[in-house]
Amino acid sequence: MSAADQPFLDAILARPADDGPRLVYADYLDEAGDHPRADLVRVQVALARLPPDHPRRPELADRQADLLRRNAAAWTEPLADLVAGVEFRRGIPEAMSVDAGVFLSRGDELFRRTRAGPGGRSYVRRVRLLDPTRAVADLARCPHLAEVAELDLSLGDLGNGGVNVLARSPYLAGLRGLDLGSNGLDDAGARVVSRSTAFPNLRSLALNDNGPVSADGVRAVADSPFLAGLVELDLSGNDVSDAGVRAVAGGRATGRVHTLRLAGNHIGDAGVAALVGSGLLGRLLARDPYLDLRDNAIGPAGAEALARCPHLGKAAGLDLSGNYLGDRGAAALAGSGRLAGLRSLRLGRNQLTNAAAFDLNRGMAGMPRLRLLDVSGNRLTWPGVESLRFVAAARGLTLETAGNGASPDNPATAADLFAGIPAVLAGLRRRISHPARRD
Repeated sequence: MSAADQPFLDAILARPADDGPRLVYADYLDEAGDHPRADLVRVQVALARLPPDHPRRPELADRQADLLRRNAAAWTEPLADLVAGVEFRRGIPEAMSVDAGVFLSRGDELFRRTRAGPGGRSYVRRVRLLDPTRAVADLARCPHLAEVAELDLSLGDLGNGGVNVLARSPYLAGLRGLDLGSNGLDDAGARVVSRSTAFPNLRSLALNDNGPVSADGVRAVADSPFLAGLVELDLSGNDVSDAGVRAVAGGRATGRVHTLRLAGNHIGDAGVAALVGSGLLGRLLARDPYLDLRDNAIGPAGAEALARCPHLGKAAGLDLSGNYLGDRGAAALAGSGRLAGLRSLRLGRNQLTNAAAFDLNRGMAGMPRLRLLDVSGNRLTWPGVESLRFVAAARGLTLETAGNGASPDNPATAADLFAGIPAVLAGLRRRISHPARRD
């Protein structure tokens, strides 16, 4: 990038969530003759705006991949000896993966090289540090952290002790996002974050896939007097129960949270009731109309509570795969009357039988925008599958049925059977740990 780019980059950095300055920059790049970079900005901005199931996504994703394949090496060549990877986000190479040791010794060089003009700001916002454990004490004392807006330490093997060291750093006051996913933390690690004064401006916190983080750790974060700016919280892949959902819904630090990821926990029916009975679900769907509650030990009562929720009318996507809905839960959703805006419905691995298929067929009249229905990995046999296929063909609906029962008229292929094995095994492990509650 040349010095002439700097005013445009400064405008982007001043309003990083706003697409306007990025599109103005794309116009400038076009006028300067740099059409591939202008194209990348527009394509990635468009992709960021589109819902996951939008029909234009494949075309735009292919265009993005082609632009990066042809140009990314040249665009990032000045950083090749410093970084392990670069990610373009909405047209700007603002996310870097850097070895922790390199960051310690050459962090000043990284930020200097990513300024387009003298005195300008670096366009790097997110830094992922690789192998941070061996240098966590030095990292906590590293002044280069003060230039990072989003710090990604995922898969860093930090454990509670490493997070405790990091949380004492004096250089994290400007941090807006912190990713501690897959670091072997438990509730003690969550409490360390909640008690630290190092993150006064934090808006996004990821604690996903740590496993032992439970409602106790969530409650500490939700009630922290030092995390009142949180609007995004990722708790997926942990041990969060309905008590954790209630903690987020009523926490003094989480009263403005509009993005909450919960897939892969065991919130159960009571957790769904807590979501429905608070203002939290409305905020979540207003921000992102795709609700992901996969693998959460939700049964028929949870589906019924969700089906009655007035906020469900905002949903464009609903993923309830890997739960215990059964035919009763599917019938509740099919008859909800609140799914007119739904575009995708995923009910894979929910112990559904043909009765659910027939209820879903009748209920699809109330889902005029539905484009994807997933009933894979259930107990449907030929009549149920064929009834869904008939309706799907008439409506132009994508239907996923792999891993259901076979019959002479509708034999399951080997691909169908084997494709579902990883998901089935993961579901079995979760069901053994958190068996469904019986009425």
